[in-house]
Amino acid sequence: MSKRISFADIAVNAALVLMSAAAAVLLCIYFFGERPADGDPSDTDTPHIINASETEPTQTFVTTVTETTVISEEAETTSETEPPSASEEYSPAFFQNTLFIGDSISVGLINYEFLPPENVFAKAGITPSSVVNTNIDDVSVFSKASGLDPEYICIMLGTNSVAYVEGQEMSEELGKFIDMIAGTCPNARIVLASVPPVTRKHEEEKPEQLEAIIAYNKLVKELAEEKSVAYADTFSLLTDETGYLGSRYAEHDGLHLKIHAYPVILSAVQNALINYYDIIFVPPAETEPSSESAVSAVATVSAVIETAETVAETKSGGETEEANEAADILEQDGIEDTDELDDSEELDDTE
Repeated sequence: MSKRISFADIAVNAALVLMSAAAAVLLCIYFFGERPADGDPSDTDTPHIINASETEPTQTFVTTVTETTVISEEAETTSETEPPSASEEYSPAFFQNTLFIGDSISVGLINYEFLPPENVFAKAGITPSSVVNTNIDDVSVFSKASGLDPEYICIMLGTNSVAYVEGQEMSEELGKFIDMIAGTCPNARIVLASVPPVTRKHEEEKPEQLEAIIAYNKLVKELAEEKSVAYADTFSLLTDETGYLGSRYAEHDGLHLKIHAYPVILSAVQNALINYYDIIFVPPAETEPSSESAVSAVATVSAVIETAETVAETKSGGETEEANEAADILEQDGIEDTDELDDSEELDDTE
């Protein structure tokens, strides 16, 4: 009897051993059957929940979306804060029969020799209301416009009164003037130019405020639409990243403009006229000088410079025959005195 019990125990034990072995095999298959061959040994004790190769694309996708969003937001922010690119390209030939009407800012077109005086009616202190009664050299704006019979008329007024007069009142006065000048020159194509900005320092010290200028320019743009004339946004092109008049364009007072600003204004006016009135303008072809004429021109300029130096050297010691002859040569070349040269140097220094 005891012998049978011994065999039964052996059978039970054998069955338990087989079951244990089978369970161990199943556990091994469960835990290690799908593990990658090149897996990290440190992960051997961790159950396989998400395959590493499955997580990489997901992580990459999330990173890519995040970076793209950030770049997009930065691009939108940049487009809102940075001023438009200011073109300085224009054709002097386009403005040969154009009349510019304005205040001291427009006087710079004459002072910097962008336009001759006959193409500009401008004087310091002129406003939208006073322009109709202003005479320059005993000539009114209407007489000058009638005599010139311009193809284009550019009006930029408001800087002198924006600090003292309500924008709506200035806009109404400007509208009356547009009707009057259009009646004088019915065939002229008119463009209104926005008032330029001021610097932050000027705004802190003077009454002209950027907010008032912006509000007035908005009314000027609306007036251009109402009167069916072109509008040139020179304000935006002259601002820096802060929204104020850029240092490249600002004179020391923070209100008037350096020489660099005027090509920007002329370019904006030309483009506004061409785009609004569908003008087809073909710039005249520039003829290149021959090599002989170029050498001759260089020699002439060198001679003038040398002569100017001679005058400068002898001028302080009194008039001499040699200096008088040099001065005569300069006068023939359109330079009456070396003081003119000094003035041009001082002008460059203000830039």
